Amino acid sequence: MKKVLGVLLSGLLAATVLSQPTTSAGSAVAAETATRKAAPAWRLVVDDRFESGGVPGHWTRYDGPYGSGPENCARPDHAFVKNGKMRMVLRYRSSGDCGSGWYSAGMMLSERYQSVDQKVSVRFRVVQRGGVQAHRIIPMRWPSNGEWPAGGEEDYCESSSISGCSTFLHSASGREDTDYRVNLGRWHTMTFVRRNFTVRSIIDGETRWTFRGDRSSLPATLKRPVLQQECRSSCPSGRTGREVILIDRVRVWNPAR
Repeated sequence: MKKVLGVLLSGLLAATVLSQPTTSAGSAVAAETATRKAAPAWRLVVDDRFESGGVPGHWTRYDGPYGSGPENCARPDHAFVKNGKMRMVLRYRSSGDCGSGWYSAGMMLSERYQSVDQKVSVRFRVVQRGGVQAHRIIPMRWPSNGEWPAGGEEDYCESSSISGCSTFLHSASGREDTDYRVNLGRWHTMTFVRRNFTVRSIIDGETRWTFRGDRSSLPATLKRPVLQQECRSSCPSGRTGREVILIDRVRVWNPAR
């Protein structure tokens, strides 16, 4: 942001060094410049490790109908902490707000952590039993104003498969997307960075995709992280089995002020 000022200061300091010994004022300018360069770009605002207690209070759990299909219904008790892991479960229930059927889990971070630019990191794996397979987005960023698609939607690791996931960046101008081959049955750390209309996908420390957009493709709306599990177009035909998303850690950074 202050590149021109930095160049001018650098030239001024260079001239000072050539013409006379460094003064205390020159040292102060140099120290201030170094401090600015060392200032952190991000501020950690959420660091959930699920080591004790239940679901942290800054998460709101889904309760009732939601998602992309008419059959989708969530119960708050399908997102819970056990043995140091957050668990999101899709399984059949004989009763609930939506009657008998398949219930899943979803969670949205508190509005107080919303930001236009943000870095989100989730360490998770998926366990499937009895052939049950959910559609999941871990993580998503949803506009706090609720407008779609004008507000934008950032689906970072979306999949129904266990062998990979995709990033979808929705806006009124269309969609940008890419695919990743990764075994979701094993532990992975997925980190997604949005900054200055650029999105980067980092899986286990390796950058896998970089998209450089603009206000049209990446609307500058306040958004917050979401963790979502659902039936895609239809839920399983039987009544047994389950899918469990195990989440070891969630970290969220907002731009440093």
